[in-house]
Amino acid sequence: MAIPSKHAQRHIYHFAHIDNLPSLLRTGFLANNHPDFPKHEHRSIAEPGIQHRRAAMEVGCGPGGVVHDYVPLYFGSLSLMLLSVVNKKNVDQMDILYFEFPITLVDRDDVVFTDASANTAAPPNFYFGPPGLDKLNWAEIDSLKWSCADETLRHQRMAEVLVHSHLPLEEARRVVVWNETIKDRVQEMVTKAGVPFPPIDFESPDRRHYFKKFMHGKPRESLVTGPRGIANHYRRACKEIEEADRPQDAPFGTPKKLLEALREDFGCLPQTAELLDLRSANGVHRQTVDMHTLEVVERLRSLREYAELPSDSDRARVELAAYLHDIGKGPKSRWTKNGGLQQVDPDHAIGAMPMMVDILTKQVRAVKRESAELIVKLVCYHDLVGEVLGKGRDETQIVDVARNELELDMLFALGKADATSLSEEWWTEEDASRLYDRCLAAINARGDG
Repeated sequence: MAIPSKHAQRHIYHFAHIDNLPSLLRTGFLANNHPDFPKHEHRSIAEPGIQHRRAAMEVGCGPGGVVHDYVPLYFGSLSLMLLSVVNKKNVDQMDILYFEFPITLVDRDDVVFTDASANTAAPPNFYFGPPGLDKLNWAEIDSLKWSCADETLRHQRMAEVLVHSHLPLEEARRVVVWNETIKDRVQEMVTKAGVPFPPIDFESPDRRHYFKKFMHGKPRESLVTGPRGIANHYRRACKEIEEADRPQDAPFGTPKKLLEALREDFGCLPQTAELLDLRSANGVHRQTVDMHTLEVVERLRSLREYAELPSDSDRARVELAAYLHDIGKGPKSRWTKNGGLQQVDPDHAIGAMPMMVDILTKQVRAVKRESAELIVKLVCYHDLVGEVLGKGRDETQIVDVARNELELDMLFALGKADATSLSEEWWTEEDASRLYDRCLAAINARGDG
């Protein structure tokens, strides 16, 4: 049966991480239950809990089976599932590829579709054939807003198209990529594979796919920086610190002298002075940013984890990082248009990187390379452990960041002080202990610490 004319010009979408492109070029899209699905080399960005539901959820029409017997696609171009993953800092948006298919897929014998996401405990309605398209909430599906009025509408917006078992790559009409750099990477892989591939294109205003900092006047930047981008900011800061010429008249001779000055006067640096009396629009921040910082320092110094660090030098470095961990929330001029209230800024840690370069090259006369890199790392990743425990950030990032047990201990100590200063409920000792043990085992197995 033909697609109704009012839906005939629509498209459906599947998004995938660029790391999966080599296997896609070999096999096309495969359902999770397909015997050739590359389970060990597949870069998944899906929620683990959701996958358990999909593995058991029965499809009551068409070829039948369970949802994991199908390749999933979305009717909507702007996926709230991707937004959730991006907000957790689990992917770099620039690495996400969108494959666009014609809506005529739903007229095939091996395709079913739903009126909501197949991610909930109660399954959505399943449809087989084009007449069911009129059952969908197209107002929500077509929306380019970043939120929905309630969870029911949110799931309706993520209605799915399910293709049984296998979907050839060449059936896509085009592939949408982030920018020219990613386009070149994709083209290089395609050329190497020597297989047919759809045209490579960029998103259009009426079919947006990516979440960018439009409201901040930065339409080319991702709403939240992912793990690869964060690592690049960190490495760049370390390189600039290493290569910089330090003025001999810098006010602080060493990081230790800076720490002593901060203990006496938190506003002794230009960067920390900008945090004095800076109020936050974030509801979890009961205090101004400077008072929150001082509480984090106080909590850190009271922790067993801090006391058990091997040396005074180690304790000094993590304490200095605690004093500086939120400098990226300044300067105050950033928030003039917001009535002086600091808005929620998931990228404030990388916003601190240029400030750390300034502090360790212009404010401090002498600092050893190893110390500089460690202090900068602690500031850059001060929220990592807390976000793994409380926000679903991927714990493998901790293993990637911590070179050895000492760095792991410092990250956990600073993360605990920061998280508990905001809410004691954000840090459960049992969960934190299990996470620490897993990360330490992975670091030791790696054997490069």
